[in-house]
Amino acid sequence: MRKEIKQELIDHAAVLALEFRKKGFHCSESVFSAINGTLHITDPSMVRIVTGFHGGGGSHRKDSNVDLTSALEELANGRDRRPPEELSISITGHLCGALAAGIVCIGFLYGRRRPTEDLTCVDELCYELHRRFEAQFGEKSCKELRKKYVPQSDHHTCECIYQEGARLAVQLILEAPLLVDRCPKMNWEKAKMRPPLVIAEEKNAEKP
Repeated sequence: MRKEIKQELIDHAAVLALEFRKKGFHCSESVFSAINGTLHITDPSMVRIVTGFHGGGGSHRKDSNVDLTSALEELANGRDRRPPEELSISITGHLCGALAAGIVCIGFLYGRRRPTEDLTCVDELCYELHRRFEAQFGEKSCKELRKKYVPQSDHHTCECIYQEGARLAVQLILEAPLLVDRCPKMNWEKAKMRPPLVIAEEKNAEKP
């Protein structure tokens, strides 16, 4: 792959990650959709499989009257800046959703369909994504990342992690055959020629 095309795809993923955040998607959803919208891995509606990874694995209402969706949005967009102990919700705070989304995308591309298939490609790539993510941010848990990076952000958000998480995953996927000899080669230059995948509007996406 030509260097300039590779960089365009990596940068495009970072831009998409913020676009999906602005639409109201959370970390795992935004990064998954950004990677998928760049590389065209699967149907955009498959974003639902990563929803539960946001906030490090879900959240909990401290009071049943709390609107959890609205409370999470206020937190994600930086408008609610209260310390965790004062929030109306509790966040699991385990593995960062941006990292989890990258792992899921690797699984879509290189995961197994049968137990006899080789694990080398998918496992080595997931391990390397963990390594690069931690090298970039110094942490992998949602709780610690929020504590470290949200106060540094101009908007009091995790947007930098959304962007870098998407960049790291796309870069790794593009480099996969060079990093792991068991990973098949793919022609990702075609991805640049295809229109970006867009999540369908809610009225069109509702299905039983």
